Amino acid sequence: MAVLTEEMKDLVKSGRCLVATAGRDGWPNIGPKGSVIVVDDSTLAFGEMTGRQSFKNLQENPRVAIAVVDYEKYNGYRFLGTAELETSGELYDKFAQRFAAMKLPKPAAAVRIKVEGIYSLSARNPGEKIA
Repeated sequence: MAVLTEEMKDLVKSGRCLVATAGRDGWPNIGPKGSVIVVDDSTLAFGEMTGRQSFKNLQENPRVAIAVVDYEKYNGYRFLGTAELETSGELYDKFAQRFAAMKLPKPAAAVRIKVEGIYSLSARNPGEKIA
């Protein structure tokens, strides 16, 4: 399991995350997810709001990539991991409350990702494996 640094956590908290998934057919899907949070040193999560393509893909294939970039500093990270879909429980409730505060519908699921690999997206060493 890979461990996130404080710098990585701070960048995730900035809300500039893109989540990539692929279904059984192999076609990729990517989209912004403003709800990505740091659960612990090796776990990220987001609330899957629409229950559409990303959700369908994760039901078929739990592998996921999350990219976060600070364009001003030419720095970023790609986190690879395996997702678990949670439709109840503490994490789901956290996203349901957060979405309700923004006057959004309940999420289709909370998506918990155990980070298994971290790669650099910086201009100095793009693609380099960090952890």
